[in-house]
Amino acid sequence: MQVNYEANGWVVHQVSDIWAKTSPDRGEAVWAFWPMGGAWLCTHLWEHFVYSMDTDFLKNKAYPLLEGCVQFLLSWLIKGPGRYLETNPSTSPEHMFIAPDGKQASVSYSTTMDTSIIKEVFSEILSAAELHIFIHSNLCPLCKQILGRTDDELIQKVREAQQQLPPTKISRDGTIMEWALDFIDPDIHHRHLSHLFGVFPGHTITLQKNPDLSKAAENTLTKRGEVGPGWSTMWKAALWARLHRKEEAYRMVKHLFVLVDPAHESEYEGGLYSNLFTSHPPFQIDANFGFSAAIAEMLVQSTVKDLYLLPALPRDKWPNGCVKGLKARGGVTVNVCWKEGDLHEVGLWSTDGNRIQRLHYGGRTVNASLLSCKIYTFDSELRCIRTYSLSQVASC
Repeated sequence: MQVNYEANGWVVHQVSDIWAKTSPDRGEAVWAFWPMGGAWLCTHLWEHFVYSMDTDFLKNKAYPLLEGCVQFLLSWLIKGPGRYLETNPSTSPEHMFIAPDGKQASVSYSTTMDTSIIKEVFSEILSAAELHIFIHSNLCPLCKQILGRTDDELIQKVREAQQQLPPTKISRDGTIMEWALDFIDPDIHHRHLSHLFGVFPGHTITLQKNPDLSKAAENTLTKRGEVGPGWSTMWKAALWARLHRKEEAYRMVKHLFVLVDPAHESEYEGGLYSNLFTSHPPFQIDANFGFSAAIAEMLVQSTVKDLYLLPALPRDKWPNGCVKGLKARGGVTVNVCWKEGDLHEVGLWSTDGNRIQRLHYGGRTVNASLLSCKIYTFDSELRCIRTYSLSQVASC
């Protein structure tokens, strides 16, 4: 950290190894330099908390790491020529643009992925700081020893910096801008979707809050096309699901199920090997994990307070089915069944505290109060039709 940046906190770049390398890699900047790896990892710490609501984890592991990451980000951001805080130098992983001199380049400032990840991390540490007070005010016994951090100097700095981050912009062709300037893209079908981080896995662009940016994200996915390695294919599936575009999400899932000819493996950019490992080539586990993530996004999407049921279900392709045990944010477990393409029943429960959830389906929204260790079953109209105890669960 001090050697490379003379900055506070900690940083991890995108390339590591068995010796836990954290410094930049050697090579061309287009793939060797990207100091947002640690910040992206921190978004997973927050996700672990919002799925589990494990306050000990938040207090003792996630929050200290978030603090160190944010200290680096605040050090790394600099005042730009306008009123915004910028990252500089900055790359959009493994992608190039056409510079004003007509040559291909990769280094600019404030790429959309940089600012998207920073927005996520800033939002998460602010939510964590405020959540301490919010949970305590509800007298949750698990949280009595967790202090609110809203008055900390670091949190005040984050609040100030958050207001000065560049907005996500729409380019001349109606897509999300990948760089701070509207550069020409020399490879419109590039495998990376870095500038859509705010849609998935992030949360800064949503259909509910950002319809214009969501439409631009759709245009971006259309422009990128459907061809690509397995990990890219599943990222596209999850992105289309977040945008509630069921047919497009389903098509991307189908793209994964192309059997790679063992005699011509190098000719396949995506698909499956005969052992069901996904092709890059060579094998990368990303798409195997990404497949599960994309399917889950098609069936249930969530925030800490909201559950969106069957948001991207391809009704005519999967007309009948059930999924059991899906985890949702807010510490809720979901069983959901559908018939003839429509919701039939959904069961919800939590084992570590009472919850209030907003259920969304088919344009209808209802509030549901969930007592710990009880299963609540709702019908297609989101009416609670029965409840029963989870007393057989040891944690209850």
